[in-house]
Amino acid sequence: MRPARRRPAPSPAAPAPHTGGESLLASRGKPLSLLLVEDDPTVAEVIAGLLKAQGHRITHVAHALAALAEVATGSFDAALLDLDLPGLDGLALAQQLRRQGYTRPLLAITARADADAESQTMAAGFQAFVRKPVTMAMLGGLLACVTPDKPSAPTE
Repeated sequence: MRPARRRPAPSPAAPAPHTGGESLLASRGKPLSLLLVEDDPTVAEVIAGLLKAQGHRITHVAHALAALAEVATGSFDAALLDLDLPGLDGLALAQQLRRQGYTRPLLAITARADADAESQTMAAGFQAFVRKPVTMAMLGGLLACVTPDKPSAPTE
């Protein structure tokens, strides 16, 4: 008796849909222009890479003063701020941005593990919060509150 011959599995007609950045970008319609304020170069490179893989345009700065200068001269759909920045920290930076009229979403990215971190960010004017390390899915969720060209901060 001969052994049964295995037939090769049929190849799919189309590749499986990709659930990464392309689907998030497709649901938005256009890439976002994002300001990333992160003092750790390795962390900044990873976050920027994940965001770029989703199709977004990233401007990275390493401290609050550079962030204030970028916001004064550029246009961003949202700003992603580390909370533990040298000099002026992320909470103080958020308050300063709001005082200067920045109305776009502020998104906190932090390694802080304390229970009060999230409530402190909301009190400082942030719209969303995530703890490091981050994944592409976490960043996609974080960006869910961002609509291009639509202010999100309450006006005073």
